[in-house]
Amino acid sequence: MSIAMNPQQRAEFDEQGFIILENFLTQAELERLLAAVDEVAERVRRFEGLGPNDPFAVRNALAHHDAFLDLIDHPRMLPLVVDAIGWNIQIRTTHLDYRPPYPEDLQPGALGVGDGADQKVGYRNLTWHPDLASDVLFMAPSLDGRLPFMEIKVFYVLSDLSESQCGNLWMAPGSHLRSPNELWQMGQNVDPSEALELRLRPGAAVLWRTAVWHCVGPNLSDKIRKIMHIGYHYRWLRPTDYISQDPALINRSSPIRRQLLGALASGGNPLGSAPEITPSSQYWQTKDQDDVPLRAWAEAQRNCSG
Repeated sequence: MSIAMNPQQRAEFDEQGFIILENFLTQAELERLLAAVDEVAERVRRFEGLGPNDPFAVRNALAHHDAFLDLIDHPRMLPLVVDAIGWNIQIRTTHLDYRPPYPEDLQPGALGVGDGADQKVGYRNLTWHPDLASDVLFMAPSLDGRLPFMEIKVFYVLSDLSESQCGNLWMAPGSHLRSPNELWQMGQNVDPSEALELRLRPGAAVLWRTAVWHCVGPNLSDKIRKIMHIGYHYRWLRPTDYISQDPALINRSSPIRRQLLGALASGGNPLGSAPEITPSSQYWQTKDQDDVPLRAWAEAQRNCSG
């Protein structure tokens, strides 16, 4: 039984690999996030010695501002996340991407190929790809060559991406059902008839399977691309942005937020009650249900919706 996802959204998520939620953020939420982006951008520029027109990305962005942290358990998004991937989850990545317009003399490469001058000067993730697939990850056949379902992301649109070539996210709907090897054999060049440019207004959100082939288009507009990605995966996988979060951050978090931050909400030993003799990762075999408060929360939500 779903908590929040309706039948049409479930069908789109399963078949296309994503659902689009227009006008998801309130105006107050959007304004708070944009102010946070500008505040963090100023710190990043000072730290990295960047100019006002240099692009940059911030990983583990949740640790840089509470506005970003509050997205991980957003009260209207968390039910959809749990419907999509379940309750036994944590954050893999939180990714702020800030891309000013291209300089007039910077020529973009072919979409999704990554062969242009823009790629060479630091505009990354322009190549068609699924996440968690490379020459060292999951290239052996698994689900008939397809990637196993390991994670989802929420893509929050903070700037105006309603027109083409604003640094839009491109997706190949349904490609999560295909093998990454097929994409490699195609030279990572997706047929235009199979590609969709997401043209979205500020405040929109996209809940998507990261096995969907995707890329980022060039920003040839006069607007700065400001977006946030929140990635969720299963607790037995290792996150990519952190080994463990700041204890002060954990201590001021709710039990559910602690779980999402990759900590044991109960505060117990990660290797169980007898780590010297029979160590057992509590991320694999959870003996204390207090470590996964999202489970009881999900059950309560389903009982209410039923």
